[in-house]
Amino acid sequence: MKKLLFVIVCLFVISGTAFAQRGNNRTPEENAKRMTEQMKDSLGLTPAQIAPVDSINLVFAKAQAKLMEKANGDFSSIREDMQKLSALRIEAYEKVLTDEQIEAYKKMMARRMRNRGNQ
Repeated sequence: MKKLLFVIVCLFVISGTAFAQRGNNRTPEENAKRMTEQMKDSLGLTPAQIAPVDSINLVFAKAQAKLMEKANGDFSSIREDMQKLSALRIEAYEKVLTDEQIEAYKKMMARRMRNRGNQ
């Protein structure tokens, strides 16, 4: 009985780990599309804004992927670079989005950062 319980616990741990890591296997292109869709829904992007926002998201998703690869698990080593990248992304969005959309985007990202800390 103890062996069976041990095997069940091990299976839960393994499956939980696999499930948690599955989200990290998205390509920069998939991440960019996902972000564009979220922004489309959350910010009410107009049809004219979707293509430029998607292009911005792709450029920055690729840059972020390179930084993550460079970090090799040590995310504190790229924190400053990620902050610079985030500021540049907002500058790019400011050329496409309205002031209200920019403020909504900043609030959305602040919520995301708060939620990340609660995990």
